[in-house]
Amino acid sequence: MQESNEIATTLGETFLVIMRQAVRDEIRILIWDLREKDRLLTAQEAAQILSVSPDWFYRNARKLPFTRRLGPRMLRFSHLGIEKWIGTRSIS
Repeated sequence: MQESNEIATTLGETFLVIMRQAVRDEIRILIWDLREKDRLLTAQEAAQILSVSPDWFYRNARKLPFTRRLGPRMLRFSHLGIEKWIGTRSIS
C-alpha cells in the first residue's frame, strides 16, 4: 500500500512539472505573438489612426503611454499601445 502511495505521489509531482512547463511554453508563445503583431508607427501613421495631426503626437508624446523614444530626436508609437489606449478612453 505504501508503495502505491509513493507511486501516486511521484506521478502527481511529475504531472505538476509537466503542466508547469506547458503553461510556461504557452505564455512564451503568447508574448512572442504579441511582440510580432505590434509595430512601431511614425507620427504620420499614428495620426491617421487617431485622426489628429502628426504635430499633435509630437506635442503630446511625453503624456502618451505608447510613445517609444528610439533616439534623441526619433519618436515612434506602438500600434498595440494606441489600440489599448483607445479602448480605455470613454465616449462623452
